[in-house]
Amino acid sequence: MADIGQVNMEEMVKKYGEEETVILMNEIMENNAMMLKLQKQIVELQVMEEEKKKRQIEIRRREQERTREQEETDKWIEECRKRNEKKKEEREE
Repeated sequence: MADIGQVNMEEMVKKYGEEETVILMNEIMENNAMMLKLQKQIVELQVMEEEKKKRQIEIRRREQERTREQEETDKWIEECRKRNEKKKEEREE
């Protein structure tokens, strides 16, 4: 990438002529502007990707929590069922 601050304008004008130098400098400035725009887009995409990863982690955490809660509920239901069966058997005896 050419830095406009590093360009010796007098040398460019001598080598390419004033008109060509202006065209080249405009092109350099347009390219620099485009690179800045692209860098900004890259940063925005990186932020979006990071947010997406955070959402996916949160979704997985919630799914694990739901699974754990369901397992606890299933265990509680099974314990209740066994207690009820035991009580029923005791009454029948």
